[in-house]
Amino acid sequence: MALTSITNRCADLLFATKRRVLGPDRARRTRFYCVGTAKTGTHSVAKMFSRNVRSRHEPERLELAEKILAWGNQRISEQEMTRWILERDRRLALEVDSSMLNIDILPIVLREFPDARFLLTIRDCYTWCNSLINEMLRSAGRMAPVLNGIASWHYQPHLFQHAPEEQMLKEKSLYTLAGYFTYWAKHNSRILDTVPAERLLVVRTDQISKRAFEIAEFARLPRRTVRVERTHEYKNPAKQEIIRQIDRNYLQAKVEQHCRPLMTRFFPEIKSLDDVDL
Repeated sequence: MALTSITNRCADLLFATKRRVLGPDRARRTRFYCVGTAKTGTHSVAKMFSRNVRSRHEPERLELAEKILAWGNQRISEQEMTRWILERDRRLALEVDSSMLNIDILPIVLREFPDARFLLTIRDCYTWCNSLINEMLRSAGRMAPVLNGIASWHYQPHLFQHAPEEQMLKEKSLYTLAGYFTYWAKHNSRILDTVPAERLLVVRTDQISKRAFEIAEFARLPRRTVRVERTHEYKNPAKQEIIRQIDRNYLQAKVEQHCRPLMTRFFPEIKSLDDVDL
């Protein structure tokens, strides 16, 4: 046991020396992207690795969000977006990049970094929606305009109107259930349909701690870099059971309409709101 510890410390010291000599961009063990939605453990994934790992949660998110919207609205070309992503990658030299925004640059990342691997953290749609709503209420009035733009891009208020059963959401300046659940389904389905299976690991949010070493090995990082105690970071301090205030039949109908295939695939034990602890 002592010999293993000494060996590991020597290996870490050797790699740290290599990184100082060559620079972080030329001394990277991996490129690993967490591509889960917000409130699925992306913060935990970024924080679960030791300081020896160059890991960040939502790096430069405001600038990235601005670029995503500019590209999506055709104010910059795909070539310009690609050049910016390549320059950003060299400058940050991250080994672990964990952000919900990664899905919006996924086609470029897949093409430009064939060695990259991806982690989809997925949370059941009930607790995910409730947690996201709580986060939106907590940060109301303090979000940067560009992040509000990303939210509108994702939850599409131009497509969905609040039904009478969800007027409470409208009164709180929240999006519709259709907007939330459509995004949840599209985000997760897009990752599953786009990323080659050999480059993708899917982990339920409630299993991140249990599968932490498996995540590290898939990412091509040493198991010793994992800090299991940090696999449940950024808990919302003021959680409310908001979705329980919505008409139950209406809520269930929206889940069946938008989320049921993925829920059955990844959360077969959850049939309704009664099966979850918000």
